[in-house]
Amino acid sequence: MEWLEPADEKTDSHAVLEPRPFRVYLREHASPLYHPTFSRPAVDFVQVDGSKGEGGGQILRTAVAFSAIQGRPVRIYSIRAGREVPGLKRQHISALQVIAKVFGGNLEGATEGSSEVTFVPGKQRLDVLSLDMGTAASITLVLQAVVPAVALTGSRLSLELVGGTDVPWSPTYDYFERVVRDAYGRIGIGFTIAARTRGYYPRGGGKVSAVVMPCTGLKSIDLTDGEGVRDVRLVSRCGRLPRHVAERQLASAETEMAKAGFGVSSTEVSEEQSDSPGSSLLAYCASPSRCIGADGIGAKGKPAEYVGREAASLFIAAARSGACLDANLADMVLPLLSLARKSSRIAIPKVTSHLISGLELASQFTGCRWSVDESEGVSTVTVSPDMDKWEKPGHNV
Repeated sequence: MEWLEPADEKTDSHAVLEPRPFRVYLREHASPLYHPTFSRPAVDFVQVDGSKGEGGGQILRTAVAFSAIQGRPVRIYSIRAGREVPGLKRQHISALQVIAKVFGGNLEGATEGSSEVTFVPGKQRLDVLSLDMGTAASITLVLQAVVPAVALTGSRLSLELVGGTDVPWSPTYDYFERVVRDAYGRIGIGFTIAARTRGYYPRGGGKVSAVVMPCTGLKSIDLTDGEGVRDVRLVSRCGRLPRHVAERQLASAETEMAKAGFGVSSTEVSEEQSDSPGSSLLAYCASPSRCIGADGIGAKGKPAEYVGREAASLFIAAARSGACLDANLADMVLPLLSLARKSSRIAIPKVTSHLISGLELASQFTGCRWSVDESEGVSTVTVSPDMDKWEKPGHNV
């Protein structure tokens, strides 16, 4: 599935004015520069418009992650301003809380409905943290922000999270473990992960442990010449449902793969422990030149066969395009490549609004340049870091 938040039309009633310059006066970190009235030093924030581009939670998570990585205060305003219900949702707050706790920073405005958040990273580094999100808030979206932030500051973290493992509008646990972990490893970001129980909507309750290792240097990559897909793997799971639900998901996915001419090299079917009923299917492949995955999530009234066909169809479309990373994976990986020491080139199926927002944000923080070359149904994206940034204070990578 594509992990987009529900799209709400932007209206004039949600239009926002451009912000005035924003500063905060801190009680710590002595500086030779002082405001003439206050006795505390002034700190300039990186200003991020949370309504630009896709205007969802991805901007928020990416901005705070880059803030932690570079040690630069950030202010995100007009959060989800164009949505029917603007402002922060509970699922967005969890990622902010974890990063604030890990980096000992000052986080303000992280409440439900808030349209503005400020984060000032601290120097403290926790190495163990547990958090029960209390709902089916997505664990993988929290990890999407936390894993790079911890690794790219040279830190190590053991993390225990309780929440949703396989929920709408986010990567499934299996996608994060099998696909994202592989892609992150290729650029030098290493972590281990294990799910003890699954968390489905509405109760959540999934238990996941992860250990993030320090990154010694982010690697650039060149993935532009994808070989044929030969090693398709399928993983089908269900919790608090009969086993035949997972088996039917798998059978429908295998049928779609056979019709498209893709051979399936391995399959997994399992019944998982969970508080709420739910299911998922992952189709993926991994080779030296390609890393592609697609998932589907079960829901009340949604036939198991549809879940399998959904994931298989998305995988087939990405594989046939000749792309080396699937579009959702590109959204996570490409902005981080702005922190490598050399340029990277990656062929992807399409440039999403999430990716454009992420690359624009990366450019705002790092000064990187990026370009897109469209040819034969594939978009080749080049990300070129600003090497002058490496010599400036505050670059933690």
